[in-house]
Amino acid sequence: MITKLLGTFIILAAFTIGYIVLKDDLGLSTTKKSNGKQTEACIQLTPAQQLSKMINDDFQNLAVNGELPAEWSNIATVELRMNSVLAKTILGKERPNIQRVKEGANYLELEIMDLPDDENPGIIIQASLFDIKSKNKIFEIGRTYTMNDLNRVTPPQTEEPAKADASAKPTAPPAPNAPPESSATPQQQPAVQQSTPGAQPANPPKQ
Repeated sequence: MITKLLGTFIILAAFTIGYIVLKDDLGLSTTKKSNGKQTEACIQLTPAQQLSKMINDDFQNLAVNGELPAEWSNIATVELRMNSVLAKTILGKERPNIQRVKEGANYLELEIMDLPDDENPGIIIQASLFDIKSKNKIFEIGRTYTMNDLNRVTPPQTEEPAKADASAKPTAPPAPNAPPESSATPQQQPAVQQSTPGAQPANPPKQ
C-alpha cells in the first residue's frame, strides 16, 4: 500500500515538474514572438518606400472615393515612363504598386515628371488608362506630390518651440506694470490721515 502511494506521488511530482517546464518554454516563445513584433513595428520606411506608399495610398483613396472609373480595376499591365530626376533619385528601384489583373482588358501608362519649384520641389504623375485592343484612351488623371507632402510629419515638431517663444513674450510685459499698482495705495493713505485732524476740533465744542 505504501509503495503504491509513493509511486503515485512520484508520478504526480514528475507531471507537475514537466508542466512547469513546458509552461516556461511557452512563455519564452511568446515573449520572443512579441519582441519580434515590436522590432518589426519599429522598422521605419526608407524615402523610396515612403514615396511609393504615398502614391499607392493616393490612388487607393481615389478608387474608394469613386474618382476612378470601373475600368481601373481591370488593369493588366502598367507602363512606367520615368522622366523625373527627383523621382529617379528617391525611388531608385522602388516602384508604385498598382493593382493588376492577369486577364485585364486595359493597361495603365504612368509618366513621372519633375515639378520645378525651388522652395518645394516635387513630382507630377500623369496616369493614362488605355484599352488594350483598341488602344483608345479611357481615362487620364494628373497627380502632384511635393517634398512637403513626403515630410509632412516633421514641420509640426519644428513649429512647437517657435509657438512657445511667441507665447512667452506677451507674458513678460505685465511684470513692469505691477509696481505702479502698489504705489497707488500709499497715495490714498495721506488722504485718510488729513481727514482725521479735521475731525478733532469738532469734538471740544460739544463738550
